[in-house]
Amino acid sequence: MNKLRLIILFFLILSLSGCSIKRMTINATGSFMEDVVKAFFEEEDIDFAKQAIPANLKLLDGLIRGSNYENDDLLLKGCKLYGMYAMGYLEDADTDRKLEKENLKKASYFYKKAKDYGMKILTKNNDFKNVLDKDFSEFEKMMVAFNKKDIEALFWTTFSWGSYINLNKNSVEAVSELPKVKTMIARVLELDDEYFYGLPHLFMIVYYSMPRMFGGDMEKAKGEYEKIKEISDGKFILADFFMAKYYAVQTQDKKLFDELLSNIEKTPDDIIPEKLFTRIAKKKAEILKIKSKDLF
Repeated sequence: MNKLRLIILFFLILSLSGCSIKRMTINATGSFMEDVVKAFFEEEDIDFAKQAIPANLKLLDGLIRGSNYENDDLLLKGCKLYGMYAMGYLEDADTDRKLEKENLKKASYFYKKAKDYGMKILTKNNDFKNVLDKDFSEFEKMMVAFNKKDIEALFWTTFSWGSYINLNKNSVEAVSELPKVKTMIARVLELDDEYFYGLPHLFMIVYYSMPRMFGGDMEKAKGEYEKIKEISDGKFILADFFMAKYYAVQTQDKKLFDELLSNIEKTPDDIIPEKLFTRIAKKKAEILKIKSKDLF
């Protein structure tokens, strides 16, 4: 009997040790992924980055699954990278209408995946989790439960969620979630509107450039753009692209459209350390310029 107990104890220790080793390996690899994300954002060659990111995304998926979806650092990296991949390489990626339609379908899928990863972080806040299906007034009041330590998860989740809605405006279910998304980004702006060169204001350019029935307000859209310019000292030119694509097209201001694309074209690639954002803005601007004859 004693021998049997020793054998059971041995296998129990071995099993616990295996779980511990697995957890340690996942956590160590997760820390390494921080450098991967940074290197991705700082990559100047957008084609090289495009080829490299799918493998890194699948590695992240495996690590996240291996952590039983409990490692917030890994979930945040997944949320960021899937959202950036959809925005940078799938939206505005082609002039061919058939390919464009396929890309937007993929972008929608990846935005949702990014949002789902982010929500796994945010719903660990029970106050947030409990109001998700409640009246909007309760949801809005709950936003004060998030503070500065939540900014990254709150922003990137909202960015992906809002981008998903923007690609699915024909879906009543998707559009019905827009007020929640706006409330979440409003909380990010309250906490730190200068986050990553004023990136939260980029979201608001898109929101306010929508038709009035969805909450659009052209003057406010212009104001959000001016805020990004001020915060980033005019260096975050992805804002120029979004202003051209949404505001200038919606207002049919061809002169502004051309000026914005021209500014993107002449901006140095290394104007900010995260060169990939600048190169993506330039690539998108080239494609948008080709499409201009159908937009005005």
